[in-house]
Amino acid sequence: MILDLSTATTRAYAKQVSTASLGDHSYIVVVGDEAVAIDIQRDLDRFESVIAETDVPLVAVFETHVHNDYVSGGKRLADLHDAEYVLPANTGAPYDHRPLPDGESIAVGEWSIRAMHTPGHTFNHTSYVLESPQGPVAIFSGGSMLVGAVGRSDLLGPDHTDALLAHQFASANRIADTLPDPSLVAPTHGTGSFCSASDVADTTSTVGLERHRNPALLAPNVEVFSASQVLGYKAFPAYYRYMAPSNLEPLGAPPADGLRAITSLVEIYGAAIADVRPFEEFASGHLPGSISVPLSNDTAVYLGWTLPWNEPLAIVGSVADVGEARIQLARIGWDNVVGRIDPSDLGGLSETALATTKYATWATLELDGAPMLDVRDGVEHADGIVPGAIPVHFAEFAKDAGRHIEGEVLIHCQSGYRASVAAGFAEAAGADVTVVVDDLRNCPVPLVKPAG
Repeated sequence: MILDLSTATTRAYAKQVSTASLGDHSYIVVVGDEAVAIDIQRDLDRFESVIAETDVPLVAVFETHVHNDYVSGGKRLADLHDAEYVLPANTGAPYDHRPLPDGESIAVGEWSIRAMHTPGHTFNHTSYVLESPQGPVAIFSGGSMLVGAVGRSDLLGPDHTDALLAHQFASANRIADTLPDPSLVAPTHGTGSFCSASDVADTTSTVGLERHRNPALLAPNVEVFSASQVLGYKAFPAYYRYMAPSNLEPLGAPPADGLRAITSLVEIYGAAIADVRPFEEFASGHLPGSISVPLSNDTAVYLGWTLPWNEPLAIVGSVADVGEARIQLARIGWDNVVGRIDPSDLGGLSETALATTKYATWATLELDGAPMLDVRDGVEHADGIVPGAIPVHFAEFAKDAGRHIEGEVLIHCQSGYRASVAAGFAEAAGADVTVVVDDLRNCPVPLVKPAG
């Protein structure tokens, strides 16, 4: 998406580059004859293409915060272009960079980018205000003011949540109090990011629009704001704990070599096996012990959430699908992919018959008394569960599936995706699994509030 920011005297625009697998947005901003980049992921090819199209030099790369949800490619991009690498002040980053304190500006073309300290998502978080000689034009707000939401304040742990919520409330109101209504709001986190609680599909906004829909601006006080935010927080991926440390000691380029074809399971002894084929194909025949993580925007999220971090991993799927999964994994720093298993080779690799998994829709499911697991998030459970279902978050289930099940079990979630992921862990624990591959809204039985 190209966001036109031009004035009568200066050509200016921002190219928004979205990363669906993270629910995030990055920006290449051009003002006159210079460009800057903001919040860049590790796979640089797509950003380099945009920069080449601008036909102007990249003079700076900005980070709004030390990211919790992905490995940044910002330092490497800055080095490749001999550009300044700009971080918020006081991050403690040990590598060469320019810490930009609140109120300080950096020139871009005939305009400037001013740091606005907006803590709340993290303590050091900084938004960047793009200013023309006539005043503010846009704010690149990272994980501060989002579209109809604000960035989460609980990712640094419960000891910091209350303080960060108070900061986030103040930061959003500072933005609204100091920038004119037409100012573009261009956040990093959007719908689909676990750093955001937004369900608004739009990827940008304006300060004026946010006055009428942003919870931090609508709440009468910080206490009401904080209480409402905490109630909406879903669990976030376990691998997040590795992201900030990885960004303080930047990883290099993601692996670029081709994956070897696995012709014997001896070659990958001890490696986890993830199958990214559609679930129906997995269900009809898969390697015993493998898990189903159908290729989607969430593939790397659920692999990083349920498997030991960066353990050796072999992936079952087509060349294209495995390549996409590998890119997603590289964005979260998981480089330990040891090979690809072609689906046509599955029968010859397994020493026993291929495993199968039963599945059904709500219309065809026989509720015959078998235990049912609801592997949605606790926030979803609070809205209602199928009578008699056992609520357990799929990631908690994956840690120790045997603790939750014995014998025959039905597993469902909202759409069937998380249930299909959980199925592999259930089978490894010896369960006889049936997965409900259907939207929960089609369940013929009215949902009830869970006990307690």
